[in-house]
Amino acid sequence: MTRQPILFITGASRSGTTLLSFVLRNHSSVLGLKELHYFGRACDPRAGRRHFSKKRAIEAAADMLARQEQGALSYVIGPDHRREAAAIVAALGPAGTDPVELFAAVVNGLAASGGKSIACEQTPRYIFYARALLKLYPEARVIHMIRDPRAVMASQKKRWQRRRLSSAAARMPRYESLRVWVNYHPYTIARLWMRATAEALRLKAHPRVTLVRFEDLLREPEATVRRICERIGIDYEPGMLDVGQVNSSHQSSVGGMRRGLHSDAIDIWQDVLTPAEVHISERICAPLMGRLGYEPLAPRGVMWPAKAWYRFSYIAHLSGVLLVNPARAYVQGRALMRGDSVARRAEPGATAMKG
Repeated sequence: MTRQPILFITGASRSGTTLLSFVLRNHSSVLGLKELHYFGRACDPRAGRRHFSKKRAIEAAADMLARQEQGALSYVIGPDHRREAAAIVAALGPAGTDPVELFAAVVNGLAASGGKSIACEQTPRYIFYARALLKLYPEARVIHMIRDPRAVMASQKKRWQRRRLSSAAARMPRYESLRVWVNYHPYTIARLWMRATAEALRLKAHPRVTLVRFEDLLREPEATVRRICERIGIDYEPGMLDVGQVNSSHQSSVGGMRRGLHSDAIDIWQDVLTPAEVHISERICAPLMGRLGYEPLAPRGVMWPAKAWYRFSYIAHLSGVLLVNPARAYVQGRALMRGDSVARRAEPGATAMKG
């Protein structure tokens, strides 16, 4: 088993995982990876040490290499990826078909190729595999981003507009834009936030898990990044804070983009969400919001037609998700069924995290 450090950045989608990845990849020792979606897609780390066939191992490694090179939204596995993957599997010998060893070999190899010693993966949903990953990789660290659920909802609501806001080179594929638009519904986003946050709170006391509020990162960037560095065992470097506001749903990435971390993005959700959306978010997420320092602001007397519309439209939303992304529908269905019970099982002694 490899003892080389691996960082996993997790969180509910749109919680600032990409931003933190860009902060950490500015460190001289850290290589920031794309969202590889290996665990949960190629293998389930909770299911025991089941081995791939050699062919499946090569394809799984090639998939990671292609995602890292081209991004997860629109990538193609080519002959060069398969040749490199075959070499990695062969070099591992009998361990080449072990999904756990294969992942470590690919990401550590990418880090070494980039002149770095620490690989940093940023697939948000890995929080649901975090307990298993911490056991499988003794030197791994998990950094979980927590963001106001209303801000997460606003970012998800506007995410499909990234195609219009982005430059041609970074533009979201048209189908992906449609898929993101269909995936949005306030009930789904709120429940997914609840489940991810509850899972993180259950690991809050683990010595290799660090919970970070998105708002703290923006309001007190240096202090927050210094704390993260201390927790993961690297020295703080001032250049880590020199990041651009990439992958933003609220700001164009076309030219002249300001750099650094700015707190004015924290409350944008108040101009994006309808009163009914705020009401839904606060009602569903209330059990954890207060413990994390997020105060409810929903106005009284939200009109019943608005709430009724969201309930009715939820049926159309689920049908659309099943049509354009069955795998996403499966993930959402599990979260919706388990979200409330997981939240109730979240660490009862958790105290508020204040910025």
